[in-house]
Amino acid sequence: MRLSSVQSLFSSITFRIGATLLIVIIIAELIAGLIWYQSNASKEVDNLKKTMESLMSNAADTYNYFHALPVNYRYLILNQIREMGGTRFFISINQRLLPTTPLIENSRTDILLSTASQMLHQKIRKTNQIHVALSKRQDLRVFNSGIKLDALPEIWASYSLALGDMDLPIVVMQVQMSDNEWFYLAATLPVPFSTLSPQFIDQKQLIFLGISSLLLVLCTVWLLRQEIRPIRRLAKAATLMGGQLYVEEVEEEGSLEAKAAVRAFNKMNRRVRSYIRDREMLFGAISHDLKTPLACLKLRTEMLDDEQAKARFEKILDEFDLMLKGALQCIRDTDIHEEPEWIDITQMLEQCASYYNRNEHTVTFSADTPMLYLGKPLAIKRCLYNIVDNAVKYGERVDISMQSTEIDIQIQFRDYGPGLDKKWAEKVFEPYFRVNPQDELGSGLGLTISRSIARSHGGDLTLHNHPEQGLVVDIRLTSDT
Repeated sequence: MRLSSVQSLFSSITFRIGATLLIVIIIAELIAGLIWYQSNASKEVDNLKKTMESLMSNAADTYNYFHALPVNYRYLILNQIREMGGTRFFISINQRLLPTTPLIENSRTDILLSTASQMLHQKIRKTNQIHVALSKRQDLRVFNSGIKLDALPEIWASYSLALGDMDLPIVVMQVQMSDNEWFYLAATLPVPFSTLSPQFIDQKQLIFLGISSLLLVLCTVWLLRQEIRPIRRLAKAATLMGGQLYVEEVEEEGSLEAKAAVRAFNKMNRRVRSYIRDREMLFGAISHDLKTPLACLKLRTEMLDDEQAKARFEKILDEFDLMLKGALQCIRDTDIHEEPEWIDITQMLEQCASYYNRNEHTVTFSADTPMLYLGKPLAIKRCLYNIVDNAVKYGERVDISMQSTEIDIQIQFRDYGPGLDKKWAEKVFEPYFRVNPQDELGSGLGLTISRSIARSHGGDLTLHNHPEQGLVVDIRLTSDT
């Protein structure tokens, strides 16, 4: 049952349109993101290069300034800078090249380092070696001991590198001044880390995409439910009409297309009602107008003196009377005036078996549990009794078996008669048809009526020969009626 519910959900127009709309939104967002990413990537790279060039130009000027000072004045100036408080650069002169923990390399960090190296080589001409790296503040090591910046006294750590409290990349420049002197300069790069390693779609964009897609899909589903409501009512009315023909007219609402469909259905419904009413009047007139002269003919036949002529007339009149009753019975049994109600099919078949077993045991049926079905009780009873009656007449005895699924109830009648030639398998359902024209056991309308009733309940009635002996009649009644 759950599998069928899931399949129904996937097959619904609401799910299909909602899923399609969601996929279209995601694809559109991805395309828009790709266009935005490609158009802004080059601009961001140019801005990064200009920022790095400006920063390294100032750093090179600072190095040239210190390099021009006498050696004794260099350390004096460094102490004065530290006592001043916050500066843009952290500067020291070390005796060796300090190791740095670089950032994860990508295309943008490579471009920045290449730009920095080129600018420094342009500005600083008299030097042996230049090392440039990008690092994080927490990984930054300073002075000859290689101590981390955050491990320095608070007055140095807090006021070193202006904007240092922000999580920004650090550019570390180390230039060899002499054999035992390395000029060390660290500066904050005023760009966020996300700019150095951009993502095609970041977390904020994903959240925005999810919320916007969800709201749009929910609004679309709500709108679809409003538009589909008249279609569902129309489908329900059409389903009920297939079983009882008389249904209330559906209210015209929704879009123009839905209103047009509902209007056409209501028009058809009125025509069917008119047809049923005219048919009832026609057969009522036939029943009244033909039975009266038929009774007169029977009375006149009784007054005939010629016994042979009297017998022939009586036989013809009896056949005519049987055909008339059969036609009227067919109309009464297939005309849909009953309201559907819950029927215990098991109990109905047990009563049928008891009825035909009153004189001798001819019907075999056993069932453990009740089998409930929503249908028209008199019509279903007529259908089942017709099949059993035929099986008893032509097959002497009948075995009845029944099983149910989630969507239908299947009843099988197996008799032990001579069976049926395949060429008559569909012909026997035609009104008044008899395999043996001389057969006087019935009117030839039983199977016609039974199949009509089964089909009016959304099912069908079929015949096939049993492999061993006899004929098998299968009746299927759907649970959607």
